[in-house]
Amino acid sequence: MDLKRARFLIVVIAFYGNICLNYSRSYAKLLYSNLQNICGLKMKKILLNNILILLLISCFTQIAYATEVKSTLAVMDFESIGSEEHLGRAVAEIIRTELVNTGQFVVLERSQLDKALSEQKLKKSGLIDDKSIINLGKLIGTNFIIIGSVLKIGTSYTINARMIDINTGAVSLGKSVSDNDLNHLTDLSHELLKSLVGANIKSKFSLIFEERFRDNIHGWYLFDDQDKRFDIVNGQYILESKRGGYWISSRNILLDQSSDFKIYMTIKKISGTDDYGFGMIWGGKNLNTYYIFVITGNGYFIHERTENGKAERILTGAHISINKGSGSSNILSLHKVGKNLEFYINNKFIGKTIFSPFFGDNLGCIIYSGNDKIAVGFTDIYVYGQ
Repeated sequence: MDLKRARFLIVVIAFYGNICLNYSRSYAKLLYSNLQNICGLKMKKILLNNILILLLISCFTQIAYATEVKSTLAVMDFESIGSEEHLGRAVAEIIRTELVNTGQFVVLERSQLDKALSEQKLKKSGLIDDKSIINLGKLIGTNFIIIGSVLKIGTSYTINARMIDINTGAVSLGKSVSDNDLNHLTDLSHELLKSLVGANIKSKFSLIFEERFRDNIHGWYLFDDQDKRFDIVNGQYILESKRGGYWISSRNILLDQSSDFKIYMTIKKISGTDDYGFGMIWGGKNLNTYYIFVITGNGYFIHERTENGKAERILTGAHISINKGSGSSNILSLHKVGKNLEFYINNKFIGKTIFSPFFGDNLGCIIYSGNDKIAVGFTDIYVYGQ
């Protein structure tokens, strides 16, 4: 009977050991001394060893569990002040993605945040007062909320942000970051995030290729005749179809297809038809074998695979994120993420497919005009790899 009681008490001790992580060896001895009256001196060594082992196991269990607990974060859409409305959403989405990629945080989905904001009748973006933010954080069960703004003054864009600790109300101010080039939006957001949550946030990507068309250092095709024009003017690489057809210009850019990568291209429709596509080609082998991601002036996007002149349409549709008509600029981007290839327009996700191996290493620009005319300016190309 004494032995059964002793075993029962050991189980009780183990249970409380899981709760009381800081109990020491001296505490274990104290428990043991009380057990001696029940079990007798003969069980001294057995009981002491069992107690210490159980407490040690429980402590390590608690420590291991604690190391697996991740802080929960929510990122509100940033306020756009004097700038395009979509930029605030784009910055917030970049920050969410970076936080997820670190593996250090649990990041709430935007849909969860939107639902809570609607229920509380709060704005989905903007500089809400800190008290409302704390109440929102408690409602959705997050540890921290990041809010901020994208401010445009002249041609300069500045991103500001702060992170609020929901439990304590403490506010951490992020570093203000500025640039004149929207193609650096990802880098600016990354720099801002590091200042908020720590320098251990590391970018997965490095810049492999950059083209801003300030000159022709990369040797792009230049030509002008009755059918077409390829020219570099005022920081734009202009492709013009004067009498119909399609035209391609590309460079050989090596990418590790086994790793993730990102490709960004800024395009501006100058004039001409709205019914045909313009944008990027990649994975090209020659003028008849390549992949394309293009948009039209009337708001459609198209992703095709062309092999030996035969095109296979993979993704297509209209999308609200496309800036329409002549004079409008758009940013197209591809993100290889694991086995998938994701498509973005103006930093807004529009769809994904299974990644297909390249035919070759040609990457560049393409325009279509059918039997009409079109002129498009390509202003920036950035390629990031691992």
